[in-house]
Amino acid sequence: MEKYYFSYREIHEIIQQKAKEIISSGYMPDYLLAIGGGGYIPARILRTFIHRPIVTVSLSRYDDITGKTVSIPIKQQWIDKISIDLTDKKVLLVDEVDDCRTTLEYCVNELLKTYDMELSIFVLHNKLKEKHGKIPDAVKHMFIGKEIENKWINYPWDALDITAHELLSERNND
Repeated sequence: MEKYYFSYREIHEIIQQKAKEIISSGYMPDYLLAIGGGGYIPARILRTFIHRPIVTVSLSRYDDITGKTVSIPIKQQWIDKISIDLTDKKVLLVDEVDDCRTTLEYCVNELLKTYDMELSIFVLHNKLKEKHGKIPDAVKHMFIGKEIENKWINYPWDALDITAHELLSERNND
């Protein structure tokens, strides 16, 4: 399978450009909500440009024991009204990639069941492929950093050898 290797610089530039577009659209969230683990770093970079606090949830599409994909994401960490009340807030949900859309769909539906909020989404990359999940109509905006082909993505934060990863990302951009 063909692969992408994105550098930190490339990711930062994509987020910086999209943040300018988000701000110029007039949309300003009260919170950035990162879906962990992949949404943590994009949310933190986004916070450099959109100065809002970050809250987090953590979902997994894999069973840690079997290593197999699960049909319904597993909540590993979640927020509730006791820890932070997002009712009547504008929330920008952040994740690294919209692949099959099942994680986004699940997270959005769970948030909207709990909170009466204005919810928008930012994904760093959107894979151009058929999606299994659906984004509910209640989502105000869907911001996409970059549309990409359906290839395996290697992010720098997952690299065991960052030097090798950066070299591969340079070849990716040739």
